[in-house]
Amino acid sequence: MKKSLVALAAFAAVGAFAQSSVTLSGNIKGGVAHTKYSNGGIGTVNGNSMSVADGSSRFIIGGTEDLGGGLRAIFQIDTRVRVDDNGGAPTNSPLAGGNTFVGLRSGMGTLQLGKLDTHYCLGADQHGSRSTALQASSCALLGFVNGSTAATAIANTSRSVNIIRYTTPMFSGFQGQVNYSTNFQGPEGAPGDASKGRAMQAGLNYANGPLKTGVSFWDAKSENRSVGAVRGDQQAGTAFIDWNFGMATVGLTYDQSELEGNSGVPGAATTELKRRAWSIPVTVPLGAGTFLLTYTKARDLRASGFGTPALDAAQSANTGATLWSVGYDYALSKRTSMGVSYARLNNNANANYALYTQAALNGTPANARGQDASQLYFGVRHAF
Repeated sequence: MKKSLVALAAFAAVGAFAQSSVTLSGNIKGGVAHTKYSNGGIGTVNGNSMSVADGSSRFIIGGTEDLGGGLRAIFQIDTRVRVDDNGGAPTNSPLAGGNTFVGLRSGMGTLQLGKLDTHYCLGADQHGSRSTALQASSCALLGFVNGSTAATAIANTSRSVNIIRYTTPMFSGFQGQVNYSTNFQGPEGAPGDASKGRAMQAGLNYANGPLKTGVSFWDAKSENRSVGAVRGDQQAGTAFIDWNFGMATVGLTYDQSELEGNSGVPGAATTELKRRAWSIPVTVPLGAGTFLLTYTKARDLRASGFGTPALDAAQSANTGATLWSVGYDYALSKRTSMGVSYARLNNNANANYALYTQAALNGTPANARGQDASQLYFGVRHAF
């Protein structure tokens, strides 16, 4: 009897295991970067720097369980690590610092709860998924409004927290997505805060044959809406299109983003900084490798609410920037590739952009206002 019970329990365990699965995946990406600062003003440090740069390395634990009737439970724990120094872990490289969620999936769509990329850098080039430098990405201009810090980033410098997401099934190449966050920038506000903040995003993508295209709209309000609180609100819209001509894929991304804020003084005027930017990414397959070329331009700001037309004009003047980058990604195997890239960022006199993740992952400081930066990079990427 005992043997029968043991056999029955073992059979039940095997059956339960067969209906669920857990996987480990991710990538390790790193390289040697030579970064140059130039054309800085008085009091600005120009010069060169050699560093080992991480390319957003990560390991992901994901899982799914069949609940029957076409319903599945899903989860993911995405942890970012750094190939060079791990960024002072665990503080700057915490467990589950990447896209992390739990949810349900069925024929009616997917529901997820957690921390997820939403609107940030939609339609950007492929440097993030290649062995070329992450610093060569057009996200340096598309994801920020005249800056490179969290305060100037649209959609929280990548992932937004406290997200509730619904993704539709695929309909003839179309797929929609809606995100809502109870507080996209951090911990929930305390009870009693007047009109607490939130964020909303809606997007629609289409992919069929050689065409990929999509649009996304983002609207966010900072958490504390009480009188006298400093506010930092955001609005943005992005559209992109990619067409595969066979010999090359050519894309176009257009983004318009806006930051709204005030000083926190009761009755203070609301200031607005609007930025328009566009990018043209080109990828060309060359045997076992891929050539990448990207040109991105951010226009001058359109400022308002700073007191007078002259002050608004001063906030807007010479705030544009351009970024161009080239790279070559060569596949050594299905999982391992090596790459080389060069990126050049030119800031106008009052522009304050930096190469993407320049301080966070490249280990070099962000540019001073009006300062230019360039980078030559050689790296390796392994996916598992």
